Amino acid sequence: MVTLASIRPIRWVLIGVLCLSLLGCGLINPRPPRAVVEGAIAQKLSQTQAVLYRQFAAAATDRTQVSRIRITDHHWTELAGQPAVEVAGTYHLKGGSLTNAQRSQTREFDVYLQRGATKDQWLLLEPVSIKNGEKPKWQAIPLLTAREDEPGNPG
Repeated sequence: MVTLASIRPIRWVLIGVLCLSLLGCGLINPRPPRAVVEGAIAQKLSQTQAVLYRQFAAAATDRTQVSRIRITDHHWTELAGQPAVEVAGTYHLKGGSLTNAQRSQTREFDVYLQRGATKDQWLLLEPVSIKNGEKPKWQAIPLLTAREDEPGNPG
């Protein structure tokens, strides 16, 4: 017959194993820093704006910026045989020639990121146009962090 006293140590061991496994999940597959996600969104937005400005021959002097990022989900997956993290959430825009309605609009994002050669380097993964029936191919684009964008910082 199992006594109550013999169950307690087992319970503590199970709680300890559970805590360590939850801690390990965050250490092995960490969430990308908020600045990296912001940089990925801003970079994609900048690419889209550049295309639109070229199409409409407008001056690209006052660009919009990303603000109020809210990450709702992130999970690690595999793209083209390499580990990548899919980050989803919402953001708002500020600056540029946006109307108040456009500034208050919540926009959704879904980006794929991959660790670079160094600990602080991240790559934005974007699908390359594919033909029907082919496996998707991904292009890795280095992200410019806020520190690299500042004048005087080599990047």
